Amino acid sequence: MSTAKKKPSRLAGLVRAVAVLGALTLVALSIWPRSADLSEILDHVRDSLQGASGAQAASEGQWLQSGATSIDPQQLASLDVAQQDRSDDDYERAEFGDGWESTGDGCDVRDTVLDRDLVEVIYQDGSDCEVTGGTLHDPYTGTTIEGDVSETVQIDHIVSLGDAWYSGAEGWSAEKREAFANDLDNLVAVDASANMSKSDDSIAEWYTDWEPPSETAQCRYAAQYVDVLASYDLSVTSDDYKLLKKLETDCKDLG
Repeated sequence: MSTAKKKPSRLAGLVRAVAVLGALTLVALSIWPRSADLSEILDHVRDSLQGASGAQAASEGQWLQSGATSIDPQQLASLDVAQQDRSDDDYERAEFGDGWESTGDGCDVRDTVLDRDLVEVIYQDGSDCEVTGGTLHDPYTGTTIEGDVSETVQIDHIVSLGDAWYSGAEGWSAEKREAFANDLDNLVAVDASANMSKSDDSIAEWYTDWEPPSETAQCRYAAQYVDVLASYDLSVTSDDYKLLKKLETDCKDLG
């Protein structure tokens, strides 16, 4: 995994938070009526901090804030570490179905994910589910994508279909593979170019080239990756497991 991009430490964030709290308290004390109770002043300061925190969370993206950012140790320990022979290259996308499952009213799973992960969502005229635009705070690159998302945003399989195929899905029924391909827990809206770059890599393969935009993004992805593997009883390579063990330690204090 690249370490060229330095991530802010949790200590630095704590120091900044304390500094902000102190500054807001001083401002409140200087402008609040002398008769005001100290607890009332502190309540006002806390409300201000919560508002700022909420704005920051929104800017980081819906998906990043919607799940765990630490790897479940029991889930990780349950994974089977196995050799995976990918030399035959016998994976075909069609093994996981024809595409996104319909959810009715002319909409499909892609629309469901876009509606979940975007903000300021725009729907097709006459539809309350067919997404044509909106704003995505991309968890893979940290960029903001706005407007028509038909070409700029794609839906990524957190555990890619190719990765799943060689990790155990080859032996599944066609119905189970199709269900896996449309499982919302394994899907996230991301920048199209980032999704194409990730392709069918396993986590260790992808992390060689990925520069996560934040510690939250890195750990949220890793935690969900493990969750999906454990849920479907999929195996990992030794390289995947070594990386996940490192991330288990790195991310355990994040949340």
